[in-house]
Formats: sequence, C-alpha cells, structure tokens
Amino acid sequence: MYTFQIVNRRRVDKAGYVTVRALFWLTLLSLFGYGVYKLAPPYIGYMMLKTDVGEEAKFAHMHTDEALEERILAKAAAWDLPLDSTGLVIERGPEDIYIYAEYTVVVNFLGRYEKEFFYNVEVQRPLKQTGAPLR
Repeated sequence: MYTFQIVNRRRVDKAGYVTVRALFWLTLLSLFGYGVYKLAPPYIGYMMLKTDVGEEAKFAHMHTDEALEERILAKAAAWDLPLDSTGLVIERGPEDIYIYAEYTVVVNFLGRYEKEFFYNVEVQRPLKQTGAPLR
C-alpha cells in the first residue's frame, strides 16, 4: 500500500498545531474576504446604476422627464440603492440631456463601526430628435 506524506511541513509544527504565521495569514485573508463581502454590493450597485442611467439617457427622447425619473428610481430600487427624487436632477436642453444622481450608503463593519460612502452618477448625452421635444 501507498502511504501519503506531508510534503510541506512549514504550516504545521511537530505536534500538529498551526503555526503563528499560518494563523496570521488566515486571519488576514478572512478580514479581506469580510471587507469584500461588505463593500462589493454597494459598489456593484453603483456601477450598474451608472450603466442604467447612461442607457436611459440614450433613449430620453422617448420619455418625459417625469417618466424618466420614475424609471431611474425603479432601477435604483431594484439594486437596493437609497436614491430618492431629491438626489436626482434631470435637465433637458434643446440638444442634450443632463442626468445627475447622488446618494449615500452607510456600511456597518463588525456591528460596531460605520462608514459613509458617497456615490454620484453624472451623465450628459445628446438628444435624438424625433419631432417635438417632450416636456
């Protein structure tokens, strides 16, 4: 029969315990994973909202400002972002549209520390002219 030998003995001492160095790296890796777990969802939501607002600005010539606001707020709610109508500015000019959205996300670390993250989306695109402008 074949027997398996431990090839790398640096992580385990002779008694079979984990070394301090290995414990340090496991702790550091765990803290990094926890940070990613807490910070990734707000950032991914921001990136998706930025993409959605850009797409809405492309087709802004088909909607009124009120309908555009409702569509953007619905997309923000779908990504669980705390965007409301006070943080959303839509300005329609004769040739372009400007959309600005800002919101704040509070992230709680370890149930003890809170950090506020400020996000803003700014998009300016030319309007496609298909007849009379909607107002």
